[in-house]
Amino acid sequence: MTELVQDIEFINTNERLIFINQQNKSQSFNIEKTSLKINTTATKVHDNERVLEKFDIKGIIGTVQLVSGHYLMVFKERYEVATVVGKKIYQMKGFTIIPFIPNQQSLVNIPDQQSEEQHLDMIKWVLSSENFYFSYNYDITHTAQRIASMSEQEKKKPFHERADSRFFWNEKYIQMFTSHGGALDAWTLPITMGFVESRKLKGYNFTLISRRNLNRAGTRYYVRGIDKDGNVANNVETEQIVEISQDTFTSFVQIRGSIPLLWSQFPNLKYKPSVTFYGKDSDNSKYCETHFNQLLDKYGKVTIINLIDRKGSELKLGEAYENIVKNIKDTRYIWFDFHSICKGMRYDKLSLLMDQLKQDLESYGFFYMSQGKVVKKQTGVFRTNCIDNLDRTNVVQSLITRHSLANQITQLSIPKDTFVGSEFEHVFKNTWADHGDTISTQYSGTGALKNDFTRTGKRNFKGVLRDGENSVMRYYLNNFKDGFRQDSFYMFTSKDVNLTENKNHESKPPSPLFWVFIFIFIALLVSIFYLPNPTAHSASFLFHFVYWVSTILASMKLMMKYQNEIVDKPTLFKLESVYPAPIKSSSPSSSSKKNK
Repeated sequence: MTELVQDIEFINTNERLIFINQQNKSQSFNIEKTSLKINTTATKVHDNERVLEKFDIKGIIGTVQLVSGHYLMVFKERYEVATVVGKKIYQMKGFTIIPFIPNQQSLVNIPDQQSEEQHLDMIKWVLSSENFYFSYNYDITHTAQRIASMSEQEKKKPFHERADSRFFWNEKYIQMFTSHGGALDAWTLPITMGFVESRKLKGYNFTLISRRNLNRAGTRYYVRGIDKDGNVANNVETEQIVEISQDTFTSFVQIRGSIPLLWSQFPNLKYKPSVTFYGKDSDNSKYCETHFNQLLDKYGKVTIINLIDRKGSELKLGEAYENIVKNIKDTRYIWFDFHSICKGMRYDKLSLLMDQLKQDLESYGFFYMSQGKVVKKQTGVFRTNCIDNLDRTNVVQSLITRHSLANQITQLSIPKDTFVGSEFEHVFKNTWADHGDTISTQYSGTGALKNDFTRTGKRNFKGVLRDGENSVMRYYLNNFKDGFRQDSFYMFTSKDVNLTENKNHESKPPSPLFWVFIFIFIALLVSIFYLPNPTAHSASFLFHFVYWVSTILASMKLMMKYQNEIVDKPTLFKLESVYPAPIKSSSPSSSSKKNK
């Protein structure tokens, strides 16, 4: 397998884009801007060429074609975040997007130029998350067990050929480089979104890697449930690795993902939008079975941990889920009503859930490699979900991996006191808390709720206040920003989007909100200049109280009336096209009961 180029000198001339390996100057290639022809012979700037810019880069993200032409995406900086089996993993920093032709947007008409600028803004928004990771010599898209299970022929393939397409976020942008018979394999770098962190504990290496599935990627309320190909929203694979040396280590994998049914919860200014079910019972069963067949093929047996409430619309979701998966082989369904059982901040009751999982933890085991030889493999996986697959899910996943860790250190013959005590608690809890915040920010726009428990092992008043702050911010983002964010995810990941077309994300005009604010402002003026002083006597205070309650209620009624004009929605694809026609006020399970 060819090791990837790590340090690159980039030269942008009026004719070509030139890339030179700084560690081996004879290794280079260039792209002719007009013909798009790639040459891999020794490169130097011609006498008649004019150098526009010259700087060092650490990797190539790819190229993208928009209305006016092609753009090159690269990054200038990297930050080391982990070492796995002696190989370094980096976080991508300092991306830049370079047009093939200077001022090429000026060559198109104004509407096309505006569309292109917005497409660039969307690409920049996705890349600016700073949650993209890569390695020059470690296949970050695969778990250690999958890598060990590859044939020798497969292991010799370049990373971009053998990478897991679920986690290969720049796959559609490297086509210009992969069509040259392997000549540019050393320059083609797979990048994945997620979370990576590695810590040292008394000479041992503790690493957490999460890979975010790009299929059905998006924002918290606009992407829920499953699609016809079995992909679910907020699907993340998380791997915990414990190493005592480069060839002796253990790995434990678990996953999270949205409830695999056809359902949505589109934002509508309500704090908690209602759940809508879609499609026929046969569709829900088919797509759900497809999803679990994929999991069974990749991970072995599946233990489903459903943490949603046993009331309201979540109850219908849980019942429909249970009704379908009970007929799928090699799966076990556990419904643990997190909020009800742990109410009053009684998180110690999570031990009840762990008691139910104990047998499967022992049965599934973990991947273990000793002195370069595979000793045992993980034979099953825990699939955890709550309604968002964020807050409750992260708490439970951290507990599951803690219990697996006890078995891992026993297998590795690591002294048990290595993974106990204040030093370990600080490393373990803060790593998982950082993980929770990162995954939550990618999906909801804010850090995780309940993360004080993950970070300290206790719930406290300060954590509750932080949860309130994050909840308010989530409400704002979900209703007023997520349309653009969802279009950005869809545009970046979907292979069906033609970026050479003039198609904008059409933000909703702020006029309805403007008039609501005017209404409140007038009410404030009336209160100041015309109403009696509220401190004068109790009747005046009561009048003011009724006045402002009425004003707030009237404002909320106005906002709800014009919610379709206020809420920022995705426009690159229609929400109605995501699913078949909705099933009114029923769930798949309830409709099936009616049909019996």
